[in-house]
Amino acid sequence: MPDILDVVDSTTDRESPKRVPEILFLAHRFPYPPDRGDRIRSWNFLRYLSQRARVSLACVSESPIPSSEMEVIRSTCHRVAIGNIDKRRRWIQACVHWLKGRSLTEGLFWSTSLARTLDYWSDVIAFDQVFVYCSSMLPYTERPGLQSIPRIVDLVDVDSQKWRDYAENADFLRRQIYRSEALRVERLERASVTGSNAVLLASHAEADLLRSQQSDRKANILGLSNGVDTSYFHPQALSQKTQIHPLKKSSGLRLVFVGVLNYPPNVQGLTWFLQRVWPAVIERLPTATMDIVGKNPAPQVIDFANVPGVRLVGAVDDVRPYLADADVAIAPLKIARGIQNKVLEAMAMAKPVVLTSPAAEGIEAIPDKHFVVADTAEDWIENILALERTPEARRQLGSAARELIENEFEWSSRLEPLDALLGFSKRSDRIEQPSPVG
Repeated sequence: MPDILDVVDSTTDRESPKRVPEILFLAHRFPYPPDRGDRIRSWNFLRYLSQRARVSLACVSESPIPSSEMEVIRSTCHRVAIGNIDKRRRWIQACVHWLKGRSLTEGLFWSTSLARTLDYWSDVIAFDQVFVYCSSMLPYTERPGLQSIPRIVDLVDVDSQKWRDYAENADFLRRQIYRSEALRVERLERASVTGSNAVLLASHAEADLLRSQQSDRKANILGLSNGVDTSYFHPQALSQKTQIHPLKKSSGLRLVFVGVLNYPPNVQGLTWFLQRVWPAVIERLPTATMDIVGKNPAPQVIDFANVPGVRLVGAVDDVRPYLADADVAIAPLKIARGIQNKVLEAMAMAKPVVLTSPAAEGIEAIPDKHFVVADTAEDWIENILALERTPEARRQLGSAARELIENEFEWSSRLEPLDALLGFSKRSDRIEQPSPVG
């Protein structure tokens, strides 16, 4: 992959007699496909903004972008620049940043070639706004041509708190590293607040946490939670072909977990569940099964395939058949920041969800009406067994969950506050664009 891939959209159907706003969108990962939490959010933000402005996307990637995925972004953005990050050198670069007093995170996502492209863009393009997705991209806004441009930062989560959470359960050496990273990321978060028109978080709880850490109580910190594509994640959206489960169905209770399987909180949560909850469930319900669905399974997760009743499905093109086939979706996360897309998507598929308090945080829902909250092993076991005995309770939970998602979590309504923040014109003046599938 070249150091920079620069794509200029030459189509004319986006031109308008009125000047179209120019937005620079900085993202720490290529924002398509929306197959993991950060990409789900960044893709929907990018798509929303591109319907209202001319968007130039600048991001980094450590692997080549498939042409089909590039074509979707090409049809969405006016310009694209992708900085190549070498897998072997990125940790060396992270350590260099750390020795200079910066966070490891900043080094992991730094591309000198992308920074130079941004220097060029800022010379020839009159950007009206810079939209920064994740704190790791903030160093790029320090380039001379971008410093004076109004910016909005979407931190998504208070990552400094995440590193503190990691430190609590780490060995001595990692605890020191995580605590150091927490302090340095917190410094980056403070800089995002002082230098931006607005800072967004994925939940009101995260916004309150960041606000509590600031000396400036007037800072514009807003909770703007994720949404769901309710037409895609819909119980009746599957074709006859995709409804066929590739694995033989069990006659017993079917659980499902969906998530990226090398993400530490997912691995930790699954490990806890399979050690503390699943043995009691399988003892009482010998025919119960559990599907683990997601890409990049860590070695520890691969070992879960040896647990009785557990099926490691791994990466799939479409998670909906697995959600549709399940009786109950679970999210046993002990560490969770922001809002859990896996929970919203299961609720959109009208599935009852059992989850921990951290996984429920940020979702404005009523426990025991829209989902079931369980934190201790005993609560998990009791609730799973109760749901197995009462199919009607499962149906009612799923139906209420779907209704809540339809009414409150559609992406278009969730992102409407961006219009006022960015000064967008009325709906009738929006740019007409093709709507990429996916």
